[in-house]
Amino acid sequence: MFEDLLTEQNPHWAGHVYDEGIEREQFKALLKYLPLPQIISVVGVRRAGKSTLLKQLINHLIAQEKVNPKNILFLNLEHPYFAQYCTEVKYLERAFEDFLKIALPQKEKIYCFLDEVQFFHQWPVFVKAHFEQKNVKFILTGSNSQLLSSDLLTLLSGRTLPVEVFPLSFKELAASQNIDTKTPLAIAQNKQRLRHLLDLYLSYGGFPEAALLANKETAFDILNAYSRTILYQDVAKRLQIKKPIDLEKLFYYLISNVTASFTYHNLSTLFDLADKTIKEYVLAFEEAFLLFEVDLFSFSVKKQIKNPHKGYSIDLGFVNSLAFKFSENIGKLLENAVFLELKRRGKTPFYYKTTKDSGVDFAIQQGKKIELIQVTKELSSPETREREIGSLIQGLKELKLTNGTVVTLEESEEIKRDGFTIKVLPMYKFLLGNDN
Repeated sequence: MFEDLLTEQNPHWAGHVYDEGIEREQFKALLKYLPLPQIISVVGVRRAGKSTLLKQLINHLIAQEKVNPKNILFLNLEHPYFAQYCTEVKYLERAFEDFLKIALPQKEKIYCFLDEVQFFHQWPVFVKAHFEQKNVKFILTGSNSQLLSSDLLTLLSGRTLPVEVFPLSFKELAASQNIDTKTPLAIAQNKQRLRHLLDLYLSYGGFPEAALLANKETAFDILNAYSRTILYQDVAKRLQIKKPIDLEKLFYYLISNVTASFTYHNLSTLFDLADKTIKEYVLAFEEAFLLFEVDLFSFSVKKQIKNPHKGYSIDLGFVNSLAFKFSENIGKLLENAVFLELKRRGKTPFYYKTTKDSGVDFAIQQGKKIELIQVTKELSSPETREREIGSLIQGLKELKLTNGTVVTLEESEEIKRDGFTIKVLPMYKFLLGNDN
């Protein structure tokens, strides 16, 4: 029944080696989790490179772990052929049975890669049944954060290890261009190349097919197509919206106003939709990894909930292709870039509002430690310098901190004022992790 499709999707059975592409930072997490019994769940926005990660892992299993290629099953469940069968889990079981018949795997562990697993209804039933037999190692991918929190996954509670995949980071882009960033000396020697790459990153983002194009003429066309696919396939379809014009308008409004604050009530007035509907749509954008909400930093949960949110895009290229011109909004792009880097590092960013109603772009809490980060294009004008540094110092005073960070486009210095130390970093160093 599925024999031809299985053969097509598993060329490694015939000795084919997959194109490695760029080694992603998340690959190390996959290798760390591989020996463990838990299911690995690779989640992230469409076209960020999840499938490539799986194929890199298949190459590794065959070449380094000496796994028999026919003990490895890869299924792309988004394939159109599966559409007619996706409502009944018995067909997923049938595909697995066909694999056993035609591949004849050895009586050892089987590695089962299910790509875009959310397209098959009741997939956790299939996974749980084989997981409990302890002879199948599952590696799953999905383009919706509900992959790890849906009601269906109560069946797999405590049995999954998540790996979140973002579009290419600035550091990964530098590696793709063979720019050495391993030491402070190498970074200093490659400053001009890194600054040029930063401009490209701020313009075209990190989706591999757009970011790695030598000729960027069609990059925005690719990104526009991505956004519409995600909006209609991963958001409108899941919410079962037949006429998603309001959904589309809200998305384009938010992507055009990244880093700006908003409330559900204000948006409901603007779009003539109920607060509940606005909240549902914004949550769906976040679950599809299109947009993210950032809340006010406060030790009071009630205060966090009552205050406005700020929105950030999954990719800088989306912002430029859909919303505005790079040169006119460099400050917003820099702030969004810092947000994405903080998310990549596994941190939960908040924004901070001082008692004097001045703002600090990011507050990050890890345990008892709190870090404040301000983002601005430059500090060269006295007015900007006083506003940005003054707000940051006020925040440090209120939170009883002594050190803060300002990320700029290309300035670098250390500021000491009133007993506080402010480290000013150029963006390229921050994105390379050179802030520690």
